[in-house]
Amino acid sequence: MNKLLPILLLFSLSFLSSCKEEKPKSQVKSTVAVKHYICANNCENSGSDVEGVCATCNTPYMHNQAFHNDEFLKNGPIQVQSNTPLPSTNNTTTNAVPEPAQNAQGIYHYTCKNACYGGAGTPTNCSVCGEILEHNATYHN
Repeated sequence: MNKLLPILLLFSLSFLSSCKEEKPKSQVKSTVAVKHYICANNCENSGSDVEGVCATCNTPYMHNQAFHNDEFLKNGPIQVQSNTPLPSTNNTTTNAVPEPAQNAQGIYHYTCKNACYGGAGTPTNCSVCGEILEHNATYHN
């Protein structure tokens, strides 16, 4: 029994030390803010979001262009215009065959609002009175 006690003690110590949970090392994120105005002498802990004077060396702050370089990232992704043409939004096709001036029943696509004789396939001027021809819905029936 005397020999068993040191073995059990050694076993339990090794078991407990192997179960020791290692905590992950904390990661410190550097959140260095770019100041709008900075000291020309690069003094430590100097700079401001407004014009002023360096507390360390009493030099007036100068404008920091790098403050504006990151400005575009604050509003999300950059909007870049595409050089790819967008599909046309109108319903006309470039290879469309123009409709005939008259349908199978002899009805003109465009007729005169003054009821002049004739018509056309496009909204041109009436050949009789000169008024612009209007669309005739009965053409499509």
